Amino acid sequence: MIHIEVDTQAEIEKIAKRLEWQAIKAPDVLRLSINAAARKVRKQIPDNVEDAYTIDPSVLKDRKRGAPTVQTAKPGNIMAVIRSKGPVNELSDFLTEEGSRGVKTKVRKDGGKKLLERAGATAFKVTFRSTHMAIAQRRIGETYTTSGAADRVEKYGMPRRGQWPDMTRIKVLTGPSVPSMMGNEEVQERTRTILYDVLDREIEKRIEKNIDIIFQKRIINMKVLVKRTGL
Repeated sequence: MIHIEVDTQAEIEKIAKRLEWQAIKAPDVLRLSINAAARKVRKQIPDNVEDAYTIDPSVLKDRKRGAPTVQTAKPGNIMAVIRSKGPVNELSDFLTEEGSRGVKTKVRKDGGKKLLERAGATAFKVTFRSTHMAIAQRRIGETYTTSGAADRVEKYGMPRRGQWPDMTRIKVLTGPSVPSMMGNEEVQERTRTILYDVLDREIEKRIEKNIDIIFQKRIINMKVLVKRTGL
């Protein structure tokens, strides 16, 4: 979660001075600028996460899995929030490599590939009945229930040459969620740097637009005055 907060009163006063007799529009200028900046930065955040992690880019675009959304600033509350809510991601969504010794993974781009091993059990790729592929690992010392064992016998068949299907439980391995990756200090720092730069430009753009409107109105008023006076 990223809060876009500014010194509201100070910013409104600075904007009001630039807008002169249109100073009453200063709060709206600030609010609209904050919302525009939030929307632009929301689109940039997935790129910042991709720069730090080996995550599948499609995951960062899926709102069900944590793609960022914006809670916009309102007239009574000039603060926008960029939110992310989603489950942990499976390790198969990150960079993995299967070799003779098992599966290696690399979650962060600044790290190296790591062989996944626990209590002597290495990780492996598995495809479920649903055709979903995942990275899993056997839980040494834990076995399936009777119904779970029956399912495996149904899938792999009765013993052949005295070999029963392996009834050791397996666990699908997971990596960080999108909210967790967004909360990474490096990602947050890059996001904030971009955010306040974009915000400054959005404020300036709206001030210039309002000043131009003021200028155009003055020209119109002058033309009306000249016409009335016959000058």
